[in-house]
Amino acid sequence: MKIRRIELFNLGPYIDKNIFDINCNRERHIVLIGGKNGAGKTTFFKAIKTCLYGCKVWGFEAPGKEYFRQMASFVNSRMQFDSHIKAYVEVELEFDDGKQINYFVLHREWYRIKKGLEEKFLICKNGCELDRESSIDFSNYLLSIIPPDMFNFYFFDGESIADFFLGSDGSRNFRNAFLKLYGLDTLSLMVENFARALKRSGNSSNAYETYQEILAKTKEQVTVLERYEGEKKDLINQLDVLQVKLLALKEDYEKSGGVSLEDWKRLNSELVREETQREEYNRWLKDFANHYLPFIIVEKQLNSLLCQIETEKEAKKKALMAETLSSESLREKLSAFLSASKIDGAYAEQILAFVRDAAVQSVDAKAIFDFSDAQLTRIVTQIYEKLEFDKVLAKKVLKSIKSSLLASKKIRNIMMGSNVDRYEEYAKQKEELGNSIKELTIRIEQLNQEISLQTVQVDQCQKELEKAKEAYEKLLKSRSIGNMAERAIGVYSRLEEQLIERQGKILQDEFLNCFSSIINKDNFIDGIIIDKNINVIPYKFVDVSFLQIDNYLKNDEKSHFLELFDVKYLTDINDLRLGKVDSIKLPAKITAPFSQGERQVYIMALYLALLKTSRKDIPFFIDTPFARIDSNHRDRIVKRFFRGIENQIFILSTDEEIVGQYELLMDDAISNKFLLKINAYGYTQVLANQYFEVAE
Repeated sequence: MKIRRIELFNLGPYIDKNIFDINCNRERHIVLIGGKNGAGKTTFFKAIKTCLYGCKVWGFEAPGKEYFRQMASFVNSRMQFDSHIKAYVEVELEFDDGKQINYFVLHREWYRIKKGLEEKFLICKNGCELDRESSIDFSNYLLSIIPPDMFNFYFFDGESIADFFLGSDGSRNFRNAFLKLYGLDTLSLMVENFARALKRSGNSSNAYETYQEILAKTKEQVTVLERYEGEKKDLINQLDVLQVKLLALKEDYEKSGGVSLEDWKRLNSELVREETQREEYNRWLKDFANHYLPFIIVEKQLNSLLCQIETEKEAKKKALMAETLSSESLREKLSAFLSASKIDGAYAEQILAFVRDAAVQSVDAKAIFDFSDAQLTRIVTQIYEKLEFDKVLAKKVLKSIKSSLLASKKIRNIMMGSNVDRYEEYAKQKEELGNSIKELTIRIEQLNQEISLQTVQVDQCQKELEKAKEAYEKLLKSRSIGNMAERAIGVYSRLEEQLIERQGKILQDEFLNCFSSIINKDNFIDGIIIDKNINVIPYKFVDVSFLQIDNYLKNDEKSHFLELFDVKYLTDINDLRLGKVDSIKLPAKITAPFSQGERQVYIMALYLALLKTSRKDIPFFIDTPFARIDSNHRDRIVKRFFRGIENQIFILSTDEEIVGQYELLMDDAISNKFLLKINAYGYTQVLANQYFEVAE
């Protein structure tokens, strides 16, 4: 299925006739539509869905008052003032069944009657209008190709793409997409039809009824669990958003120079501390200048002074000795000593003269100071104190003053660029976000407890279901003449399980190929596993040692998760327990939330894998393709996602997305380009073969 032409008439900002002629082929399958915000991309998006499915796109089962009220705001405002003006959307589709190509034109029109709107829907096949019955058949066929619950799979907004599979209804959306893309929903319908037939026939057995009751109960419990998990995912996403807002609030406040009162006081305190420290340093320098610096300047003279003082002290000692040796009393004592020793006392004078001359040499130094010994000792002590002062300490103090001045200058600059004017508003917003984060955190914790309890109930129901199924299958085998409906239910239920398992493995392998070609980081996830309830579970491998393996297997959640891989890791576990290896790698379910960018890449890889493995030839629409995608991943998204999809793709881009290098990367795959331009009157013009001009 391909779209060949789209025509909009008086819808939203589109005035009169606006035509998109499209000529896609297998090599050139991308239609690039550019437009700035408000140029009509969303209207284009909605118009195509409305043309194909009418009121169902707007959430109504049949056209009614509320639907037409919605359409009144969708059609152009000119219709409100001119009852003769109509609005319509027309889409031409090409269907190639391998034998022949058929062309269908779908025309959905709105016109005014009295104060309301009416709708007209026509379908033409190969130029001929279909009758009512044939039109209904084709509409039903179209709905079977893309059912209403698959609208958002093929028609999605890049801003909300992740919510389709990770939002509160994510599990249900993925299950529906999985079953319908692979055509497995038919088996479920057949089982339901056989069950109704069996019930009407009255041949159902107690075992079958028990099995059906437990199956319904299990589905109900699983739905409750999925609702809890979906709510938890939504809350985690909200928590991520609030944390980002809190960080952005802080960054914005800080960029505008805002600081907290605590920070402002701290800056003031640091400034006072620096100034006080400098005062201490300056006081020390002043004392240094008064008491030490003059003496450091005359250090040479101080050393000379010390020498002079020592010389004079020595001269005084010698003079005192000479005086003592010249005394009369000493001479008399020596004479008496000599006489007593039978030596002539006349030699006493000669001996004293000899000793005096030998011990007391002449003193050449001239006495300058007339100080006592105590005074000289005090002077020498003071001189040594000045000479032994650490002159490097003064340099360190000067350096500390310089550093303190720089620190004060830095603090003043910060304070000059800071303010606390908006602090009350900032603190209020911060408190509100903090309270919201706290409430979400509490609710998430409550949900974790509810999920744990609900998981136990689901496990119990599934065990009961297995027993009931075994009893039912045993009953079927024991009957000599089986009821065809019962046997068909058993066969198709088992076939459905096997096909789901097979397609799940195919999807898992293809996802890993797609994901590894897009992601630009390691250690994110190692793969996905599809369980029997068609839930997609991302996982990564962890190293498990001999000492850890028992704890790993005792953990119910981990052991149940490991069961999804059948017997794949039993050999590795046995090798570990036998000591053949030191550790093994086992899968572990990822429970930590992804970042916004990681969610986007993860979901785009899942989309690509689903589209590649389903091989459904249905046009694919995406608005805002690079929402939350960082520049590191955009090249890969273009190369692997947009070019990797073989379906016809309509990309609605702003002037900041598919432009420049990204446009060039997909240029050889683009069949048509259109530019939505707002004219001077505020209406949209469709310019074919034009696109955003690249700024030089």
